[in-house]
Amino acid sequence: MTGAGTFIESGRITYGKAGGVTFKTTGHGVLGPSGVDGLQRGAVIWEVTDGRGQFAGATGLITSNFTVGSKGEVVDNHYVRLFLPA
Repeated sequence: MTGAGTFIESGRITYGKAGGVTFKTTGHGVLGPSGVDGLQRGAVIWEVTDGRGQFAGATGLITSNFTVGSKGEVVDNHYVRLFLPA
């Protein structure tokens, strides 16, 4: 967490034997109340910084839109636009 309702992160997403990508936050993600008791909502944009396997040389962005329940349950939807070298 970087402040009230904001965060940064980095990580890796693996797609089985196909390979994977690493990413870092572009700017800051946001997390806050949803208007539904016990449910928070948030969003973040990640920049793809590296790729492995079939994703070697990948660049692009991943958008994450998510909710977090009072018991830590997460529903996370991603929209991905990757660019791969020819």
